[in-house]
Amino acid sequence: MSVAQLTFLLLVASASAGVPLPRYEALLKQQSAPVDPTLGLYDDADKVIRLTVDNFNATVVDQNRGALVEFYNTYCGHCRRFAPTYKTLAEHLLPWSEVLVVAAIDCAAEENNGVCRNYEVMGYPTLRYLGPGFQPSAGHYGQNLMTQDVTEIRELLAGMVAAENLTSSHNNSYWPNFHYLTENDSVSSLFEGLSSATQYVAVVHEPENTTLGIEVALFMTQWPAVEVRRVIDPAVSAKFKIDPANLPLSLVDRQGEITAYAPEYANGESYAKKLEEVLREKNVTPRPVKQHHQPVATAAPKITGQNELIEEVHRNKHFVYQADLEQAIRTVLHNEVSKVSEISGDKLLALQRFLTVLQRYNPLGANGHQLVTKLKDFVVQFNDQLTGSQFEEELKRLESQLSPVYSSTHFVGCAGSSPRLRGYSCSLWTLFHFMTVQAVANEDSQDPLEVLQAMHGYIRNFFGCTECSEHFQAMASRRKIWSVPNKEEAVLWLWAAHNEVNQRLAGDATEDPEFPKKQFPAPDSCSECYRTPETKSENLEIEWNKDAVLGFLKNIHNPQFVSRYGVQREELLHPTADKMRQKRQISSVFTDMDMRMGMLLYAFCIVMMVLAFKLFAFKGYRKKPYGHDLLGKV
Repeated sequence: MSVAQLTFLLLVASASAGVPLPRYEALLKQQSAPVDPTLGLYDDADKVIRLTVDNFNATVVDQNRGALVEFYNTYCGHCRRFAPTYKTLAEHLLPWSEVLVVAAIDCAAEENNGVCRNYEVMGYPTLRYLGPGFQPSAGHYGQNLMTQDVTEIRELLAGMVAAENLTSSHNNSYWPNFHYLTENDSVSSLFEGLSSATQYVAVVHEPENTTLGIEVALFMTQWPAVEVRRVIDPAVSAKFKIDPANLPLSLVDRQGEITAYAPEYANGESYAKKLEEVLREKNVTPRPVKQHHQPVATAAPKITGQNELIEEVHRNKHFVYQADLEQAIRTVLHNEVSKVSEISGDKLLALQRFLTVLQRYNPLGANGHQLVTKLKDFVVQFNDQLTGSQFEEELKRLESQLSPVYSSTHFVGCAGSSPRLRGYSCSLWTLFHFMTVQAVANEDSQDPLEVLQAMHGYIRNFFGCTECSEHFQAMASRRKIWSVPNKEEAVLWLWAAHNEVNQRLAGDATEDPEFPKKQFPAPDSCSECYRTPETKSENLEIEWNKDAVLGFLKNIHNPQFVSRYGVQREELLHPTADKMRQKRQISSVFTDMDMRMGMLLYAFCIVMMVLAFKLFAFKGYRKKPYGHDLLGKV
């Protein structure tokens, strides 16, 4: 292809993208600072204790109290939707903190890979109860809570805490007495063995098959002046003036005076609220809630010109960015695969297929190509089983050997208006779209399903959003992914699948308000892609011009037109077509100059040789005086 032809194509491509070439080149030169990728879903304003590899054991292992731990992924949509519920739960259970803390660890942070891998977390979010004195062991990494309802979680935790109290011993003076009162108990015996600071005993009638009394006791752990006891036998309840139907709660003082009460609602929090009101009237105050140490949060550095970046992405919403492709690969390798405990069977085969496809359509530079190739060669040698720690160790070894590998450390086109929005899931879609388009022009493989199969296997076995993975597998089956006839149809299959996901998530709590979920491409990006331009893009019944869509997708995913806006180390990447053209032009200029200079020097040398020959080589030559008085004789 001639320079003129290449220049023409660049201009056409830029014009079709709606951006003049000089403006496009200017965008590529822009720089921006990285965003901290480890920022999780919880911060100092929440009552959730943030766990990392540095404080995990000190917070939840071998402690004299229990812990509820959420293992989550920042980029998991289901985790994002659950985060407000978990924050509410942590606030709700804060009075229990002497006996049970509410914590969370972000498995999307690379530093936490080992913890999430060792605890064999298979889906996100995962809730585990780790009791007092907990020690992890093979097959025992806490008790799973298979619900995300606040009431159900509270009841399950109450039952687990009570079971710990009745079956084990632990050095925690704040742990309530969960044993039922019996017919042998009386008003006079209630205070036996109690501290002199305990001025009252609250007696709670607990209906059968509930945890009401346990919850009341846990809510009152911050009130050292009162001991909560449970009663289930109506006859015993009567000793303490309790009427289970009307006055299910009573307060006994050391003088033997008993007063019965009727809480507003039949739940532990309402019972505790009633007791607190009564105690405050008696000038009794609670102990301050213990503040648990939180790791110092690393503030996410602002991207230089964050507003400008978002504006540029809005203007060029069809652009594919090098930074996003790299972030997808980095997260896949360093986080998703590395945190899997055991990679065998279908998982191992899926990883081998993914790395084979990634090697073939790798968007990284020379060092990145070597990294993926060597990593693929390492993985394919395993026939039975590979561990995530082995994979991570080899990955880090290769990176230290080939460093630097990545030209960018942050998202650009997939950056959200908040660090907790968009990001990796957006970049993963971008990577697979990019690879399906590259596969069309590749003649080494005739398999139309190579990229789709690699994507399906990866999402099924490694993607850190369990709900997303299940949705994708169901959609793939319904859309007959295994019947795609050729590579171009594979490009269109993935495009249609992505639009279906966008339609399903439009208006979802995880949607970035700056980047609402719409059908792609939008009419202002590719009007030819619509057979009926007046049809709104939110409507899945759009009559698409699929030939135009295919041409559009091939254009924007052309490696030569992938935007390097925001890239920090462009020297790590392969030269663009424009730079290659400039290099060839410069090379041509220097070649002509060298020829002219060579001819001039050649002629000069000939003249000098003739003069030298005349002066020194003729026989009979003799010196003659030089007749100039000033210079003397030569």
